Amino acid sequence: MTDFPGRADVVFVGAGHNALVAAAYLLEAGRSVCLLDRMDQPGGWVRTAELGAPGFLHDPWSALHPLFVGGPVWSELGPQLSRHGLEYVIAPVATGSSLPDGRTAVAAVDPQTFAGELARLGESAGWNDLFAAVAPYLEPVFGLLGAGLDTAGAQAKLASLIRDSRGSALPFGRLLSGSARDLVTGCFRTEELRCLAAPWPLHLGAGPEDPAGALWTVLVLATLAAGNPAPVGGSGRLADALVALVAERGGAVFCGADVEEIVVRDGRAAGVRTADGRTVTADEAVVVSAGPDQLYGRLLRDAPGVPAAVRTQARGFRYRRGCFQLNLAPSARPRFRDSRLDAGGGINLGRGLTALVTSVRQAEAGLLPQYPSIAWHEPTAVDPSRAPEGRAVVRLQVLDVPLRPTGDAAGTRYGAGGWDAATGEAFADRVLSEAEPHAPGLTGLVLERHITTPADLARLSPNAGPGDHASGENSLTQAFLQRPIPAHAGGYRAAVPGVWLIGASTWPGAGVNGVSGRAVARSLIG
Repeated sequence: MTDFPGRADVVFVGAGHNALVAAAYLLEAGRSVCLLDRMDQPGGWVRTAELGAPGFLHDPWSALHPLFVGGPVWSELGPQLSRHGLEYVIAPVATGSSLPDGRTAVAAVDPQTFAGELARLGESAGWNDLFAAVAPYLEPVFGLLGAGLDTAGAQAKLASLIRDSRGSALPFGRLLSGSARDLVTGCFRTEELRCLAAPWPLHLGAGPEDPAGALWTVLVLATLAAGNPAPVGGSGRLADALVALVAERGGAVFCGADVEEIVVRDGRAAGVRTADGRTVTADEAVVVSAGPDQLYGRLLRDAPGVPAAVRTQARGFRYRRGCFQLNLAPSARPRFRDSRLDAGGGINLGRGLTALVTSVRQAEAGLLPQYPSIAWHEPTAVDPSRAPEGRAVVRLQVLDVPLRPTGDAAGTRYGAGGWDAATGEAFADRVLSEAEPHAPGLTGLVLERHITTPADLARLSPNAGPGDHASGENSLTQAFLQRPIPAHAGGYRAAVPGVWLIGASTWPGAGVNGVSGRAVARSLIG
């Protein structure tokens, strides 16, 4: 049994990247911290591992970090994290799309190259008009991404964005309430560019027809203009560097410690109790990486003073879609029909916008999609250290799958029993079959494959609910001032004083960004 301190200024329940970020800031400010995590190593969904054959370094969950590198945490902590071995590499291609008939769109990081691609597609006017229209919003919105929305200043800024843009060609309110599908069909004429853009909100928890998807699409595309960075050696190098920085500043992480309850005394958080009965006193705060359902349904289940309405809202927190992932170890680098896509980045493979919408609808109906869309990332395109010489690693991520399947849109017997082993293998075959026209010969290169289903995510962490990688739907009904529940108003303070909630379930949502951890640390430091 690992001994951990009996008290600390701030006790963390969970040691994902947001918690590690917060701990680093707090330690620098002179606070003592204690981080407890039920998993076997820190970092949460940020991890790199050999899943099978030695030398193949896979990212079983997160992989690309554009929101982190483009955000305030990297600008502030980057020099220290670099000193602990964290280095980012940016592929010359940020993103792209590929259709089965060979049509593609390639978003190069180099502005002139991308301008040439837009001209080739006949999309220069559509793209330029879109970003001219949204340009006044980008700086204030990215500013809102860096802090909670429960302050008068943040809410005034959000109201001003809506009020002051009513006479513009693309009012902010329309972006906020519009869908990705409406945005790309209204702005772009080619299927190639529509398919480059529309799948990205799925990574943040919003489908192509969901309100707020239009704004998420614009923000992702604006972020990707600077590239799609990945840590050299794998996503887990970020967690390693954060843990090293925390240790250097006098903190420690204790894994295998399952916190059962937040202790409340005299109306505020006083510490935590683990499942094996040990307690840690918190002199200032308890910071929790979880969903509101876990916070109020487990950790604060017996806490007095929590309004019944807050508990009702937390029980209604919605998980909407699952994540299916294939980590491949090919014998050689696969090659796209369009060789420009071999340069790396995050590539969207699919049969078109209508097919994407259809597959998401099928997933939400509980069916395995007949033609799943695929987010492709080959780390070895820019980082050969991730695999033995001449080999490769590839991640195929499918975000239009049901949390708990009840059937198959293709009419097979699979899915009726949920994500059982046979269903996982059959669906993996389907995903490879869908990828094959884009990268011919891929299936024959695969030496081994590793499958992660929504059921696997659910078993690994309660933060995924029944298998939602985004830790909850992130459309307008559960985003911005509604995130994670209306009672929190887009902020991080819980209903019990001294308790703070961070992580993917909170504003701004899923993705490796460190935003909520930094925001809470800054609030506590004052």
